[in-house]
Amino acid sequence: MKILTFYNHKGGVSKTSTTFNVAHLLAEKGKKVLVVDADPQCNITELLIGDLIAEYDEKMESTGKENEIPGTTLLNILSPRISGDIPEVDISKIENVKVKEKLFLIRGDVQLSSIEDALSESHQQRFSTKIHEKRTYVAIGDFLTRYGLKNSFDYIFIDVGPSSGSLTRSCFLSCDCFFVPVAPDRFNIQAIKTLSLIIDRWIGEHDKVVSDFKALGLPVKEGKPKFLGTIPQHYKLLKGKPKPGYKLWMDRLPKTVIDNLFPILKKYSTQTNDLTNGLNEDTISTPSIPDFQSLAPLMQEFCVPVYAVKQSMTASITEKGGQWGGGTWDDATRRMSEFKSMFEKIIDRIN
Repeated sequence: MKILTFYNHKGGVSKTSTTFNVAHLLAEKGKKVLVVDADPQCNITELLIGDLIAEYDEKMESTGKENEIPGTTLLNILSPRISGDIPEVDISKIENVKVKEKLFLIRGDVQLSSIEDALSESHQQRFSTKIHEKRTYVAIGDFLTRYGLKNSFDYIFIDVGPSSGSLTRSCFLSCDCFFVPVAPDRFNIQAIKTLSLIIDRWIGEHDKVVSDFKALGLPVKEGKPKFLGTIPQHYKLLKGKPKPGYKLWMDRLPKTVIDNLFPILKKYSTQTNDLTNGLNEDTISTPSIPDFQSLAPLMQEFCVPVYAVKQSMTASITEKGGQWGGGTWDDATRRMSEFKSMFEKIIDRIN
């Protein structure tokens, strides 16, 4: 079982849509996948069970009664531990939502940010003798590991928000590996430098308590996820290649990662655990994913992977309500096939 995330503290880099598409594709390959929505914006929940949410909204409008959507949220799961009611999360009380065969969700909660202070306090008190705080500190990684193994999940994806707060830190340190999705522009290149500092601080501070926690018998994660590469996204194509304005920044990305993130990863690597995963300047940024263009609203409207849009769905975004045909649909089919192959490459990296 692997726990992983697509993380960048910079927003608008397709963390959620990449999680959505890769999770779907893995499930289609017969792998059992759990997606955990750890972002108060709940975007991955909307994408994965949008039809179910719409159904409950319609029921509420017709009956006037608000019905709770099925499934346990991350807030539901962690609150009893944070309040001190239980020593560890009771995984028998977790109810996931089945999205489709082999794909499941621990749904989001707009109030999830309410536990930020408690998680921050547990981090600050990690050196203290307060066992309650220590148990809260390890809670996310511990319950995900136990729940994942009990339910035979092959992969657990944590969809985190664009932040560097205590919740995101706890999720990141619970992972076995991570990707960094980026948009090819000046601001994202600059963000790699600050991201490197954040990861250095997170791993370094966590590393100081691992041995002490283990000595106390606490289920602490190693907190050293492997880097699986950057995923440049949101760029436009010209004759099948990135437009020059985007290629400029895509070409600068690998060296920026080598100069800033790699020294951090190597600092915490061991002979048996290379956090750079053997990547080099030529392999850091593979694969890259161009802009979804008109396929993006269809993915969001029908809650289907971008590579699985059906011709009938396209009628919803045409001016006269007719579906795409001829060359337009042929081009869309070609692009969907290309997108699928790009997500296949991401899966190859994960494996």
